[in-house]
Amino acid sequence: MVVLVKNKYKIVRIYNNNAILVQGNDTKGEAVLVGKGIGFGKKTGMEEEISSSEIEKYFITYDDKLKREYLNLVEQLDEQILAVCSEIIQEANESIGPLSDRIHIVLTDHIGFALERMKLGMEIHNPFLDEIKLLYPKEYEMGLKAQQMILSQLGVAIVEDEVAFIALHLSAARSQKDVKESVKNTRILKELVKLIESQIGISIPKDLTYSRLIHHLRGAIDRIETGYQVVNPLLEALKKDLKESFDIANLLKSKIETEYGITVPEDEVGFMAIHIDRLKRNMKFIE
Repeated sequence: MVVLVKNKYKIVRIYNNNAILVQGNDTKGEAVLVGKGIGFGKKTGMEEEISSSEIEKYFITYDDKLKREYLNLVEQLDEQILAVCSEIIQEANESIGPLSDRIHIVLTDHIGFALERMKLGMEIHNPFLDEIKLLYPKEYEMGLKAQQMILSQLGVAIVEDEVAFIALHLSAARSQKDVKESVKNTRILKELVKLIESQIGISIPKDLTYSRLIHHLRGAIDRIETGYQVVNPLLEALKKDLKESFDIANLLKSKIETEYGITVPEDEVGFMAIHIDRLKRNMKFIE
């Protein structure tokens, strides 16, 4: 059973229907409360009982920087955009897990800017569309829901490339990382695939084969970054029997080490070589 808690707040300022500045016992000072319709019908100076179910997020005084950044957005963006972004974030929190507090700022700002670009007729292109769809399927699915919410509430049809950008922001917020880090990881994975393609002279179709390769490379990088050691009992045999694939894996090793500043163990290189060799054989079979 869900217990709804009501707290009494003094309304200090009403920014719009979805964001208010309040003072209350549980906030230990002033706080910004965010929630759909939370400011509707309220007046400055009044004391109001507000249910916990109405509050999607609050920014309290000890997180003053976050609060200022959000209020800056509130003053700049259309109220309808703020409302739909708030709904998207609430839905994402419920469907894909808890998100970083900064998502209220970065995603709202991103969507507002994207809508402005679309209004000006500027093209939105996402160079990592395929990779994002494969790496972050839950976030991409939530991005599709966001696409429908924006269409139904704002009457704007955002493109698939923008859906993928939303997914990238959600992924970063799920992992408590900066979106720049997610972009970097996705870029590097795409470049690693391009390196493999150039070495074996093929273009890998964006199907299950591509998905397996992307996830194997991502898994390898995650293991290396976290210091998880793998043992490859076939290592010495692989160097001889799969020399060409092992040489390509060493090229991947060099790029990963350069990009991340980490050391790639030779055992991990051996597993990359196995995957590259399997990829080569599968592609020949398809041809």
